[in-house]
Amino acid sequence: MHTDKNSSGVRVRFAPSPTGNLHIGGVRTLLFNYLFALKNKGRFILRIDDTDRVRSKKEYEDSIIGDLEWVGIKWDEFYRQSERTAVYENYLDILKEKGLIYECFCDEEDILKSKKLAIRSKKPYIYGGRCLHLSPEEKEEFRSKFKEKGLYPSIRLNIIKIGLNSIEFNDIVHGRIAFNPKLIGDFILKTEDNRFTYNFASIIDDSDLNITHIIRGEDHIPNTPKQILLLKALEKNIPDFAHISLLYGKDGKMMSKRDLVSNIDYYKNEGYLPDAILNYLAITGNTFIEHKDKTDRNIGTAEHEIFSSISEMASAFDITRTKSSSAIFNEEKLKFVNEKWLINTPASELINIITEKFSRLDAVQAAPSGSSKSLMSKLKETYPTGTSLEIIDFLKQEFKTIKEILEELKIFFDDFKIKANADNINNNKYNFEDLKSLKTILRENIEKTAEFNEISIKNAIKETAAGGNKTVKDCYETLRLFLTGKLDGPSIIKIAVILGKQRVMARLS
Repeated sequence: MHTDKNSSGVRVRFAPSPTGNLHIGGVRTLLFNYLFALKNKGRFILRIDDTDRVRSKKEYEDSIIGDLEWVGIKWDEFYRQSERTAVYENYLDILKEKGLIYECFCDEEDILKSKKLAIRSKKPYIYGGRCLHLSPEEKEEFRSKFKEKGLYPSIRLNIIKIGLNSIEFNDIVHGRIAFNPKLIGDFILKTEDNRFTYNFASIIDDSDLNITHIIRGEDHIPNTPKQILLLKALEKNIPDFAHISLLYGKDGKMMSKRDLVSNIDYYKNEGYLPDAILNYLAITGNTFIEHKDKTDRNIGTAEHEIFSSISEMASAFDITRTKSSSAIFNEEKLKFVNEKWLINTPASELINIITEKFSRLDAVQAAPSGSSKSLMSKLKETYPTGTSLEIIDFLKQEFKTIKEILEELKIFFDDFKIKANADNINNNKYNFEDLKSLKTILRENIEKTAEFNEISIKNAIKETAAGGNKTVKDCYETLRLFLTGKLDGPSIIKIAVILGKQRVMARLS
């Protein structure tokens, strides 16, 4: 748990439901809350909203917490709704004493009939308050029937009795928003299966935990007037609300936990750095304050969207400048941001990140060779520290993701299986037998070199081209094919130097 002795009065929360894995839109909401807390020296609370006993799973809670730790988000306080049922019961008693709640015996069939009638009448469905006017005898009869089914009467809030003619609030993102209470209807606080609803439990927690700012997706705007009604009924302070735009894919569909490419695991497996993901989500649908950093960079402008740290991101963050229009998630832009983070991350730090954050991806990439060792372990065992850093530094300049780096890293190990054969080259352009002959000449010329460096390898290639009546390009591609099994990629001269003369000669044999 992270604490801040210099915290201000600002308190924000991220409250995921453990009904599925954390998705990329949820990470964005989490990030905006976290940046707001850092910006204002406030406190960031993690709350697991697990009132849905049927759909909530411990495995999802563990997964969500693991994902938060993976992206590097630290919380100051932790709560779980399932441990606070006594608190909710207490507030129900307070509302009962005020005469603001009543029992409802309408079952799903009753509600469905009312909704169908509203649709036929081309009107929005609003609960009509039928159970509000039941006699004591009728209530007792319904209770008996519910008890036989193992059910309980639902508990509804009597909105009209609260006495508000209008519900208004100033949303930090959208501005003034107003609702007519008559169009909301008496909503349920506790269901017939004895479960507290989101709108009740969530705002009770927010009030009890002294949350000052509720930053969440704009799909929660319809919930806000209901929660304000509850706060008014309980004579509680109303927090500030900021409903940020939702995250949509390029196909125009909202990203949700049910989509594979929305799942944070997808981005782990593709090899995107945690900080790069946060950086990209921070600039997606958000405008930062423009200011200069210590190196006189203009932070927050379209030309300088790459931050050096979460702290720098937080210092430039301004929730009031968040765009209300839909945010479009573009993986190509994420890849661009990731590429910049790779380049700016020192090789030694990158090795640690791969070891700590991408051990599963490392194991997957190492598996085809039949080795039980991770690629990072093999790198440290195969090469001295200086050469290991040189390899990672070389690869991070050439590739855009950790996955791509690990795929290319395999060529530096002795157990790498080179697929240099007629099946994996373009036969319209190359004749495999000619390439093998050229390889033999190239090997002889490289073997003669007194020193093995970039200049000597280039001279050997030129000599091979002149003696074999081939172009220099043909010789470069031949060297690449028999060292890596590919016909394209980063500097083959650099790869050859790192491999060393002994490995190069062995692969050209």
